[in-house]
Amino acid sequence: MIKEIISTYHQETTQDPHHRFKSWEHCYRFFFRHHQHLENEDLADQSCLQLAFYLASWGMLRGSSFLLFKDYKVHQYFIREVVRNPVYKEYFQLDQVEFLDVTIFRDMDKLVQDIRNTYQNNISVLQGEEVDINVSDTLVTKIMLGVFGNVPAYDRYFKMGIALFGFNMQLNARSLEELASFYNEHVDEFSACRKLLDSQDIFYTPMKLVDMYFWQIGYMLDNSDQFEEEISRVVQFATDYKSKRRSASMAKVQSSTKRSSEGLGLTDSIRKYIMTTLNEEASRGRLFVDLRSGDIHKEMGLKNRIAPVCNAMESLGMFRFQVLHRTASGHSTTNVVRYFLKEEAK
Repeated sequence: MIKEIISTYHQETTQDPHHRFKSWEHCYRFFFRHHQHLENEDLADQSCLQLAFYLASWGMLRGSSFLLFKDYKVHQYFIREVVRNPVYKEYFQLDQVEFLDVTIFRDMDKLVQDIRNTYQNNISVLQGEEVDINVSDTLVTKIMLGVFGNVPAYDRYFKMGIALFGFNMQLNARSLEELASFYNEHVDEFSACRKLLDSQDIFYTPMKLVDMYFWQIGYMLDNSDQFEEEISRVVQFATDYKSKRRSASMAKVQSSTKRSSEGLGLTDSIRKYIMTTLNEEASRGRLFVDLRSGDIHKEMGLKNRIAPVCNAMESLGMFRFQVLHRTASGHSTTNVVRYFLKEEAK
């Protein structure tokens, strides 16, 4: 199933040698070859041009994007302050790894913030007016994918794809760790894809393959009339995968409960269970979902753990929520929380 989806994505580039998808190859190949030599002014200038065209080709100069009003040299700050920073050299070593080390994503937020800062701190004027620019998750991750190949691009189609599988749709360590685990669980299929796509001068990183897989699923979902049969198989695969994850999560929670009378780590496990449920509903197009504490407690097979359930319900940190009912004690089987699935927590 994975190889079939990725092959569908890649087919367009085999039919058209100048397809826009090829822009990623050109950009990533350049940085992979030359990232250690960007003190050279000519190479640094070329790196800005490579990145600029790749981002343009991948839709980042549309609409009100601040990049639309800048030349390619606007990327020089990112090249100088991030790409040439020795701290991030390790991310250029991900092309040949077989299994992804999930722990490498736990400090990814620093790289994300440093990328944002290089643009926000150096761009203050657009069309003659002072502004505070927005460096979106989509832009940041497309930059990271094109330069390091270490994360997928969190654009609309990709998010649609991962939502179907119940993954966290926000750019954070938890989401990336979930995707890395998915890759490792299906490493044989992904490796088979790499053998087909890799050549002497380009290597597809694990997260690039993850990006291709879920983006293609999102594209098919958005064009369902063209991919009815494929979508049916993908939905079944996603349903089976979510069921497997939920069973494993419940088993882990029950095991944790037995090991510790204090329930250490239990609240995090409950949050993950709730997030899986909410992402499933979001993938179906629901705008909001009401969850009851007693139902969660029962579905997870817990005993006398209603307090951590109630705490978890109000501390997800992702969707905006509204408490519809809460008892005076704050911990009851009748507590009800409404989650707005299209609105992020503030």
